[in-house]
Amino acid sequence: MTSRPQIRAMRRPALVWGALLLCWAGFVWGHSLVPGALSTGESDAVAEALAALLPPLGALDRDLHTLVIRKGAHVLEYAVLGILLCGLLRSLGRRRRLPVAALVLLVPFVDEGIQLHVPGRSGQLSDVLVDLVGMAAGSAVLLAIARLRRRGRAAGTP
Repeated sequence: MTSRPQIRAMRRPALVWGALLLCWAGFVWGHSLVPGALSTGESDAVAEALAALLPPLGALDRDLHTLVIRKGAHVLEYAVLGILLCGLLRSLGRRRRLPVAALVLLVPFVDEGIQLHVPGRSGQLSDVLVDLVGMAAGSAVLLAIARLRRRGRAAGTP
């Protein structure tokens, strides 16, 4: 039989993962509230920095640069969300995983919905798909790391 302190100790990781996930979703949604002109300015600044660091990138079309940077930002933001979701799901009991995953999968839809109401921004279904790919990639990274750690422990490596 499991004691109350043991149950509380098992819940702590889920609370930490859940709190981090909520904070990150808030960060993502907060960034969606940035007006289009400011968002474009951020993307342009990143494009200039990358062109300075990697001169061959400077030869690429400016619009392509911006597209890659914007979609890359989506993938990175949502990869972090995927890592946090995967960590949360791993710390939850099996019965709670599906409802939590379903709720978190709504984050990109809400994100794009927010952008529909921000001047100079637009919500796009294609961005939802890019976001979901980012979430899957982040989850895959966390699962791969966990698998490598298990193999290391099984082989006797700390």
